Amino acid sequence: MRTPTTSLAGAAVLLLAGSLPSTITATAASPAEVLHCKEIVVDGHKYNFGELGGPHTVVTNEYDPPAYYNYTYTLDICAPLKRKGDVKKEEQCGADARVCRLKHHYSPSDKKSTFETATTLAGGSSFHYEASKLDSSSDDHKDGGVKLTLTGYKHQARQQKVVINFVCNKTLTGTEGEIEGEDQYEKPKLFATTRDDEKKEEEGDDGYPETQKKAEGEKAQALLWNGYKHVSEDVDLLELTWYTKFACLDDATGDKPKDGDKDKDKDGGNKGGNNGEEDINKSWGFFTWLVVLLFLAIAAYIIFGSWLNYNRYGARGWDLLPHGDTIRDIPYLLKDWTRRALNSVQSSGSRGGYSAV
Repeated sequence: MRTPTTSLAGAAVLLLAGSLPSTITATAASPAEVLHCKEIVVDGHKYNFGELGGPHTVVTNEYDPPAYYNYTYTLDICAPLKRKGDVKKEEQCGADARVCRLKHHYSPSDKKSTFETATTLAGGSSFHYEASKLDSSSDDHKDGGVKLTLTGYKHQARQQKVVINFVCNKTLTGTEGEIEGEDQYEKPKLFATTRDDEKKEEEGDDGYPETQKKAEGEKAQALLWNGYKHVSEDVDLLELTWYTKFACLDDATGDKPKDGDKDKDKDGGNKGGNNGEEDINKSWGFFTWLVVLLFLAIAAYIIFGSWLNYNRYGARGWDLLPHGDTIRDIPYLLKDWTRRALNSVQSSGSRGGYSAV
């Protein structure tokens, strides 16, 4: 009789095919990391960036003859971004986006801006972050600073990466000179085309690369755009610099680091080593004082007792010490106690290999 191998093989294939979707789903479902912006710990120092929560925007423009482009970069380090009002889905970044880039084409002739692309640079279900200390060798970073790296999205098969350098500036909170889009995060702020720009376009100028729009007047800008570029074959990097007092080690509104942490940071960032030594030194200090006080109490008792025996009874030598008889008997008492302890251990041993009849 022939074995029905075909039917068995078909059943095995069906079972395997039925199990594949659940396997793929379980592999793809990876929980996103949670970034607690109020408690970012770097080398033993706790930084509180809670005051910088909410959407913050950097606006840039680019002239690629004959076209003008506006770019709006919006980020929120404390929570996913949420667009206001009724915005088309294609004009929004992905779900749970932390950093979003909107590109608009601007026409100087009719003063109109048309949406082109929305790119999610960080966030989503695969959101990941890393916090590290800025290079302390730079004069700008000697008072502290944090390098925050955000990832979690791909655009056109290219991994997107965002690096935010929080630099200590005791005079800035971090919101100064910020250029907001119209309705804050609903539309990018349009650039007014100057007569020089129009003239350059007519003369066939080569244009200019993407640059950040400056705030009006001489107002300092806390959030700076350093560039958005390809750093490798499959990675795009957005780099920002954020000047704020919340990145300073001695920030009064945040959790101040201990003095030991400051020394540790200056000596090269020996993580956790000095804290343990400080705790040990504090513990030994307590027991040292306890021993010293106990010694002083015993010494005072002996001196006072000797003085009392001398003046009241005219005692001399060993008789001067309080409880002198007991003190003289201590060696004999110890010897007797040791002998009894040894006898009890020896008597508790076995009496031989035979049991009593």
